[in-house]
Amino acid sequence: MDEDECGGDSACWLAQVCPECGALLNDLAGPCWRCGLTPGEEPGPLPAVE
Repeated sequence: MDEDECGGDSACWLAQVCPECGALLNDLAGPCWRCGLTPGEEPGPLPAVE
């Protein structure tokens, strides 16, 4: 199979997964549709369990 014959999405979508909530991001330039985390922003600390 030639390079020209390959198409579609890449096999790994890991770069498109939100690190905070695990949602698949539609737009890597905007905030996550589910939790609001901006790409490149680190997730906050987990809440303490009492």
